[in-house]
Amino acid sequence: MVASKRDSDAKWFWMAFDELDGHRLYALLRLREQVFMLEQNSLYEDLDDQDQAAAHLLVEQGGELVGYLRLLHVQAGPLKLGRIVLSPSVRGSGLGPTLIQAGIDEAHQRFPGRPIKISAQLALKDYYQRFGFAVCSEPYDDGGVLHLDMVLESP
Repeated sequence: MVASKRDSDAKWFWMAFDELDGHRLYALLRLREQVFMLEQNSLYEDLDDQDQAAAHLLVEQGGELVGYLRLLHVQAGPLKLGRIVLSPSVRGSGLGPTLIQAGIDEAHQRFPGRPIKISAQLALKDYYQRFGFAVCSEPYDDGGVLHLDMVLESP
């Protein structure tokens, strides 16, 4: 587990799957369920057998999980950032861009020279383009929400 402090209120933790205790695992699965499935009404297979191989970034504030993403390293092809999610309680606070940049920075640090791919909701295309991601697919349906693949080439 690697902890870093990016602002005065939040605690940031990079953790391997085996480092997640039951409480943190439950919290991240609950946050993903609440936002993606219940709030966004997206039905997809969240438990996809990729969490075990991922690095997980958890952002806790006041003892509550308020932000999360996972970084997947695959042997061939680009790295993958996914399940990027914020609690409704912190949206608009500036935490989102910091979360995404932390994922990008970690990916570049762990695996220099590798591109990073995301499956972005179509409505967030312009948002991710601000980080340098470029569209690399046509829109497609993912759990009832239009997505497209985007890639960030290595610096």
